[in-house]
Amino acid sequence: MTPICESVTEAGPGRGTGRFSTRTQIVLATCACAGVSAFVYAVDPHQHAVYPQCLLYNTTGIYCAGCGATRALHALLHGRFLEALHDNALFVTALPLLGYLAGSHALTAWRADAWPKIIIKDPGLVRRGIGFVMLMMGFMALRNLPGWPFDWLKPL
Repeated sequence: MTPICESVTEAGPGRGTGRFSTRTQIVLATCACAGVSAFVYAVDPHQHAVYPQCLLYNTTGIYCAGCGATRALHALLHGRFLEALHDNALFVTALPLLGYLAGSHALTAWRADAWPKIIIKDPGLVRRGIGFVMLMMGFMALRNLPGWPFDWLKPL
């Protein structure tokens, strides 16, 4: 079986892939995520139009898999889990997994002081990617169906 991640040796320890070291990039990305989270916490998407609008919904009236994710994040940051689940159930349920994957990738990079190489040709990684895309397409289809059980999947 081909490993999913290998340590990058070409760049050398601490050099990362650009101007900043790997650890500096991780710290900057963490600060950016904290800043975005603070902004979403402070600025209510229901009250302000500073957030980008969904192009698919604005042109066709169809909810995409990401519609309501900003409102869901705002509700989660304020401790309103059921409201967040109503705004975008897929985002809310996928957020812990995405956080774990990003955190483990960053921890691996921090320990090696170099970004791990991701091998795209790994069949397991490709299968999981296709499965997640199919899940997103299914969620998108279900939230656009009319009727009672599916109306709950539409954002508020």
